[in-house]
Amino acid sequence: MLLNDIYLESLGVRLGRRVDLDDAVADGRYAATEHIANALLTVTVSDDEFAPDLAVAALRQALGRGMVNPADVRLLLHASTYFQGQDVWTPSSYIQHHTIGGGAPAMEVDQKSNGGLAALSLASAFLSGCDEEAAVVITTGERFCLPGFDRFRTESGTVMADGGTALVLGRRPGFARVLSCVLTSDPSLEGMYRGRQLKDAPAPGTKPLDMRGRKADFMRKHLSDLESISLRIASGIGACIREVLEEAKTGVDDVRRFVMPNNGQTVRWWSMLADMGVGLDRTTWEFGRTIGHLGAGDQVAGLDHLLSTGGLSVGDRVVVAGTGYGFNWGAAVLEILHVPDWAAPTRSAA
Repeated sequence: MLLNDIYLESLGVRLGRRVDLDDAVADGRYAATEHIANALLTVTVSDDEFAPDLAVAALRQALGRGMVNPADVRLLLHASTYFQGQDVWTPSSYIQHHTIGGGAPAMEVDQKSNGGLAALSLASAFLSGCDEEAAVVITTGERFCLPGFDRFRTESGTVMADGGTALVLGRRPGFARVLSCVLTSDPSLEGMYRGRQLKDAPAPGTKPLDMRGRKADFMRKHLSDLESISLRIASGIGACIREVLEEAKTGVDDVRRFVMPNNGQTVRWWSMLADMGVGLDRTTWEFGRTIGHLGAGDQVAGLDHLLSTGGLSVGDRVVVAGTGYGFNWGAAVLEILHVPDWAAPTRSAA
């Protein structure tokens, strides 16, 4: 989707406290072999803020950094991966109630870890049909905690992190322009996380979810296709990146930074990026390995980090990309128009 006059107006991030993964290994919470293989350093943990509250804090920061009038917000989209604090509830309306108020529709976007990119694409398309005063708010909020989720063991290839993000988009020029957005999928892979059978009720929360077990069951049923499946998952995000670059008429070498999900080095698409000529120094790897995987929020947190540490300048092009169960992939190309006042461009990016 090639876009005109869609801008990032402001953003905000709220992260939990950092926990050293060496300590998690020492006390048996995190496997030493995975710690070495994934090369992650720390993870953010929220002790007393629920997922929607983290999103509220992030949006309040975004509103304080920007100039948008809450009355001009025409849509609020909230993306998440895990439990939001209550069953059969509307966290998007809670976030709206405690921030912008008003009567704009508030909706949830569920593409798991690709939810932030999905919301960005939906918001951009929505704004294309709005007047120049219109704005859309996108939030994410995640808190992965026991007893229902073990951030170190429920999933593989990463450590799950707690935090909220917010992004305000509009039709009036902001600090960055959205040049193109792409969403793709391969639904033949949805069974990887479905498990052996569907259920009549949610998990009781008395023990952690076993996402690894679901994946292992799927793999055992497809032993002859393991390499093909692994390649399809990794190449999905690569194909999405190539498509979004083509739409924006931008070459790989023209991109200053790639904001990627905060996954460990065991995830195959890191080598796919290397094959494209994108080294770790052009990604948000060094930042992400100190945060962990924020579910749907990695991309906004990574962009905030680059801006706040002087990692981006006027004219730079940035790719933000994601992947989620389903499988779904998303990517967007951004062009930095100016470094916002709240950023600190004198420091060097990690």
